[in-house]
Amino acid sequence: MKINRNEQCPCGSKKKYKHCCEQKRFRNNDDTSYVRWIISGAVGFFLALTLWGIVEFFGTDHPEMEAFKCDNPNCNQIHYRPLSQSN
Repeated sequence: MKINRNEQCPCGSKKKYKHCCEQKRFRNNDDTSYVRWIISGAVGFFLALTLWGIVEFFGTDHPEMEAFKCDNPNCNQIHYRPLSQSN
């Protein structure tokens, strides 16, 4: 039997279920707390790695690129190469 959140709690406290025993389900002292710790650590590591990659990308010097049409008559694509220093 499923209990509605707004019904009286079956424990006899005369509170609504949502303010009494429903909150006990989400406490951290259960057997799956280590799984949550591992998952949150993996997510934190992934976010830190992503942030490091973004900082590394924008922190390094990238050469300016220029577009050029390929000399091959069968190639109809535009390619990119580092900007040539012509004075």
